[in-house]
Amino acid sequence: MHPAFSSLSKFGVLPDDDDETRLQKLILIITSLSISIAAIIWGLIYIWFGEVQAGLIPLFYAGLSMLSLLVLKISKIFRLYRFSQMVLILLLPFLVIFALGGFINGSGVILWSLLAPVGALLSGQKREARYWFFGFLALVFLSGILQPFMREQNNLPGEVINLFFILNIGTVSFITFLVLNYFVKQKNEVIAIVRKNRELEVSQLQQEVMLRQSEKLATLGRLSAGIAHELNNPATAGLRGAKQLQEIISDMEKYLFRIGQMDLSDRQLEIFKAMRDQIDLRSRDSAQPDPLTLSDLENDLEAWLENKNIDDPWKYSSMLAKSGFNSSDLSDMAKNFSGKSLSDLIAALWTIHLSQNLLDEISQGTGRITEIVKSLKSYSYQDEAPLQSLDIHEGLNNTLIMLRSQLKKGITVQREYDQNLPRIQGYGNELSQVWTNIIDNAITAMNGQGKITIKTFSDKEWVVIRISDTGQGIPEEIQARIFDPFFTTKPPGEGTGLGLNISRNIIVQRHGGKIKVESHPGETCFEIKLPIKNDIPKADQSELLSSENNENI
Repeated sequence: MHPAFSSLSKFGVLPDDDDETRLQKLILIITSLSISIAAIIWGLIYIWFGEVQAGLIPLFYAGLSMLSLLVLKISKIFRLYRFSQMVLILLLPFLVIFALGGFINGSGVILWSLLAPVGALLSGQKREARYWFFGFLALVFLSGILQPFMREQNNLPGEVINLFFILNIGTVSFITFLVLNYFVKQKNEVIAIVRKNRELEVSQLQQEVMLRQSEKLATLGRLSAGIAHELNNPATAGLRGAKQLQEIISDMEKYLFRIGQMDLSDRQLEIFKAMRDQIDLRSRDSAQPDPLTLSDLENDLEAWLENKNIDDPWKYSSMLAKSGFNSSDLSDMAKNFSGKSLSDLIAALWTIHLSQNLLDEISQGTGRITEIVKSLKSYSYQDEAPLQSLDIHEGLNNTLIMLRSQLKKGITVQREYDQNLPRIQGYGNELSQVWTNIIDNAITAMNGQGKITIKTFSDKEWVVIRISDTGQGIPEEIQARIFDPFFTTKPPGEGTGLGLNISRNIIVQRHGGKIKVESHPGETCFEIKLPIKNDIPKADQSELLSSENNENI
């Protein structure tokens, strides 16, 4: 039988048919052949008992069925073959029962018409099966209407009619049971497959969470050295300034105590206060003379101080020059103070000037630390809800602050921000990871020298972020693979190959956005699109000054 099945399995098969389609075609062919064989047996039995007309109908069906199978082999039009078989299977029992004299005299042979919708189900035509079933019901209804007009008796003995009745009901019921059993089995298998797929999805999600956490830790590891450096510099400067300030305050107390013992006149106190105010005012003024002018002024003041026998004139000349004094001012002051009091006065002014500088240095250092900590806190979103209204510019700026130590090496960052960019709903910590991955890759691609351009704008229902760099570019043959997991061009130990894969999942799956890359030698651009939520108010970005555009970091 194997060669026969092998030969039949090629009837009506097309090159692009899958295994399931091939099986459905073979099932219908075997079913129609089986019915044809049964039809020949029925026809011969009917003719044997003198029912020639009833016997010719199944024989005629068998001939047409063989003819349609031959047409299928030649034309390979399976839809035509399937339709012709359904029509023949549906009409054959009805015509036989009509020729034999109704439902009882025909031994309920019309039940075989039920194989038309059953065959449609087996061949995968679920929708068409309903129509064939309605056709079967219509023929049963029509048989009932025509029953009074049919012959009352036929030539079949009563025992044969009863035997055929049992065989017809039993066989059709058995076939129907097999079909139902098949579909129940398929259903159970489908449920098992769905359950297994669900377990695989859960396992995959767990692995993805672990991989994402691993990549996040790797990203934090890369940032930690730079952040530590960024925090260490202002902290060291503040500590050094605090120690120096302790010494200066001690000297200040000493010189101010001496000035207090001088019993200065009101005129002398006014001169001292005026000089002190001028030092305070100039310390807040960032404008200074050019280096050459300042150097000449320092030399002139040092010579004047040395001529007045002031100790360490080089130490005081710089402070006096930066405070805007010249030798003429000091000559006017010297008219109101003696040699010793003049020396103490200048020393006291020097300690005041130096203490202010140290306080400014400490203030700048602590301010820098506060800025870094604030950005780090905003970057991680540790105290915020997972889903929130986001300012894209804030996230980008915080990421740039986190990477500032790497950017200082020779990379220029140009920000071209749309000042009216709307806010979006999203997961801030995850988007920060995306910005970090892309910008960190750009820094690596440029080997510490080049330019990064970050541009934002809105495009209909999207917020668009473009991050481009002037690196060596991504080879065209691997551009299609850069978002694949574990794919990396970095040396072993320097990259996990998960950064861009996780970034794509965050943009596409978590935020319903889009991400693509365009690259050629000298420029690589990542374009990210995030959907705008209409119910989110626009970002209040008045604090983003226009001077930020084209700003270098």
